[in-house]
Amino acid sequence: MDTLWMALRVAVSLGVVLALMWVLHRRATKGGLGAATKARGRRAAAVEVVGRQGIGGKASVVVVDVDGERLVLGVSEQSVSLLRSGPTPAPELTIVTGPVVLPTEPRTPAPATTADRFRAELERQDHATTGLPADTASGATTGTAASSTVPLPMRPRGSARRPARAVVPTAQQLQGSVLSADTWRQAAAALRGRRAG
Repeated sequence: MDTLWMALRVAVSLGVVLALMWVLHRRATKGGLGAATKARGRRAAAVEVVGRQGIGGKASVVVVDVDGERLVLGVSEQSVSLLRSGPTPAPELTIVTGPVVLPTEPRTPAPATTADRFRAELERQDHATTGLPADTASGATTGTAASSTVPLPMRPRGSARRPARAVVPTAQQLQGSVLSADTWRQAAAALRGRRAG
């Protein structure tokens, strides 16, 4: 009976302490202490440091945006002084009304393979027999901007990229590593030798 009475007293005391802590917490967040913290948080959120440049020692120039106004401040160890103020500049927006032209790079010939060299030699011999230059015989135009430049390739995004090919190391590359089968065989033989000897 005494243990039941003692457990009941402990439970009631714990409930009173928790209720008192809850009341103090509510009063602190709703009352003066909580209001000051929230107001300070709102003021801090409205200030944005755009840039900072040290000018020597412990002095620097700081550019700050505060509620739509840009301030240039001189900051030293002893004081903060206003150097200049003005409205915050609007972000620059570019409106595209016409077609977008992709950047281009000069066309560079690809390294010739044996098949390409063979094909070029056949074309040269064919054009040598007809007497026409190679460009006019194939119908290509020369001197145009389209033939001298190629649009830059677009990179695929996300999962459209090709996965990297897995490189399988050879037995010679694995020699002496933990991944080598020979290393495991040698370790097993050494353990068997210790047990037998």
